[in-house]
Amino acid sequence: MKSFWSRCGVAVLAGVAVPGVVAGPVAAQDRGLLDLGYQLVNANSNRCLTVTAGGLADNAILIQKDCARDSSYRWRFQRSGAGYRIVNVKSGKCLTIAGDSLEDNGFAIQHRCGGPAGEWQVGGRSGLALADVRLENAHSHKCLTIAGGSAVENGVAVQYHCDEEASRRWTAKLMVGPALD
Repeated sequence: MKSFWSRCGVAVLAGVAVPGVVAGPVAAQDRGLLDLGYQLVNANSNRCLTVTAGGLADNAILIQKDCARDSSYRWRFQRSGAGYRIVNVKSGKCLTIAGDSLEDNGFAIQHRCGGPAGEWQVGGRSGLALADVRLENAHSHKCLTIAGGSAVENGVAVQYHCDEEASRRWTAKLMVGPALD
């Protein structure tokens, strides 16, 4: 049986529909996929998750912007416990929820990796393309989204209860070639 990331790589690159997606263990052949950078593209806005002003500091707020090839728009998935850490390529810091919040609208920030709010489950919806995934925080059990379901440039990333809203779905788009920093 193929692991999650080998199916994800095929699905994202080929646009294949795969029913019932769940994260599984990372096989040895998938480790290379995890090391590559992915753009996280919001299904509602078609904009990418990035760090405010491409910053390097802890607690920098995450926003959506028109996708670019800068390394602050690239994320790596690192296996962690039963889920993944989502690490910004430029800063080396993890996507996490400010203050380990359990509440709706807790801000998504980058922070030094570690802590309960920095682990994520990657899940899909039956019958839809594998690229159409939810990023569910393992601590709060809330999904990464853009505040208010906004599609505007600089919309702020937050966590919110998981449902079928397009703003709570993401595509991990594999990036090939160097970042243009």
